[in-house]
Parts: sequence; structure tokens; C-alpha cells
Amino acid sequence: MEQLRVGICEDDKESRVRLLGMVTESAEKITTEAFESAEDLLDHFYPGKFDLLILDIYMDKMTGIDALEQIRKKDTRVIAAIATTSQDFALESYRLRAARYLEKPVKEEDIRDLIQDVIRKKESEPHFEGESGGERIRVPFDCILFAEQRGKSICLHMDDGQELVFRGRLDDEMGKFPEKYFFRCHKSFLVNLSKICGIDRELLTFVMQDGEQVHIHRQGFFAAKRAYEHYLFSIAEGWKDEGQGADE
Repeated sequence: MEQLRVGICEDDKESRVRLLGMVTESAEKITTEAFESAEDLLDHFYPGKFDLLILDIYMDKMTGIDALEQIRKKDTRVIAAIATTSQDFALESYRLRAARYLEKPVKEEDIRDLIQDVIRKKESEPHFEGESGGERIRVPFDCILFAEQRGKSICLHMDDGQELVFRGRLDDEMGKFPEKYFFRCHKSFLVNLSKICGIDRELLTFVMQDGEQVHIHRQGFFAAKRAYEHYLFSIAEGWKDEGQGADE
């Protein structure tokens, strides 16, 4: 298992130290970072920084719920757990997709169960796996905008702005990417169809969600266009089927 990254936001020092200890002891390969306030957490937060956040609700200024609402605008994937003595914010926490509501004082078994759930979710998520920076890591497919061949390495361009570099060739690694979502539009590019915003016909590129342009091979332009249109059609059909199911 790769490192599990956990952030803890708790303004009470004794509770913060206790949480840090329980999280660290709950499994191997865990890195932790603690914050004394919601403001401090937000100052240091960026998408992809943590796999799990544990937030206290009642803090001096900004509440944990307020912080989670700001975080959800940037990162919809991070798992969040709320620690509190009150159930007053239960509905708000679930609206913001909090995975757990931890009653204070937080119990060791609750932390162990939470950590194991996060590990299972992370390991079962559809992903690309490879060596990057001397470490074996997993990258969820739905975080990848496109893959680019750079010399003898593959660069994964992520939806949070990161670039992860793996040694290898697209020709050899293509089979690891699900054909339903990924399309080889150029000898140097493999694009995630779900992350495309449009096609620039003049430049012969896919325009991605972050504004980047991914080149399409001139001779394969119409095949690339059909692949994208087929993906959009499959999404529309899925919505229609869901609507029919709801009517029934």
C-alpha cells in the first residue's frame, strides 16, 4: 500500500495530539499533518494533498463545516470525517459528502474503522499504477486529463494541475487504460474523453477542462472526433435511461 495522507484540523491541542496518535497507530504507511484552525488548513490546502481530512466542527472562528464547504469547491474527491460533540450539523456534513460523523471523545476503534474504509476505497478505485520518483503509486483514472509521451517517460497531466512522470512507453501501457474513456489521438497523446471541453478544428486539438490543448493526428482527426461524439452519445443515453427508470 502507498502512503495514506491524512490531515487533521482541531483547535484543542490535547484533542489534536490524541487524534494524531490514534491515526498514526491505526495502520502502516500513514503520513499526517495537523492544523490548529480552519483558516490554517485552507491556507495550506490544495486538491490532492490529502486522502482523508478529519475536521472538528466547533473552532474559534471558522467552523469545520465552513472549511469543508470551501474545500469542496476545489476538491470533490478527498474523504472527510467530522468530529464533534453535537449532532446539530449532521445534515450539513452529509450535504458536503462527509463520510463519517465521529462523536467526541473519538474512540480508537472508530478511527481504525475509518482508516481501513479509506484504504479499501483507495485500493479498489480504478487506477493506473506505476513507478514515479522511485515510489510505486496509484493514480485514479478519473483524475487524469491526458497522458503524454516525453522521450522515454510518460507524463500524466492531472486535473489538479500536477504532472506525474513514469518511466515507460504509451505503446506498452495503453492496455492499462479503459478504452471506454481513453483514446489514443496522437502517437504522443492518450486523452481522457470525459475531460474534454471541445474540439479546435483549426489547430486540430482537443480542448481540455483546464484549457490545455491536446494534439490530434491529422490523419486520425475524424476518428478522434467520432470517438468523442460516441462518448457524449453514451453519456446522453445513460441520462435518458436513468430518467426512464425514475418514471417507471
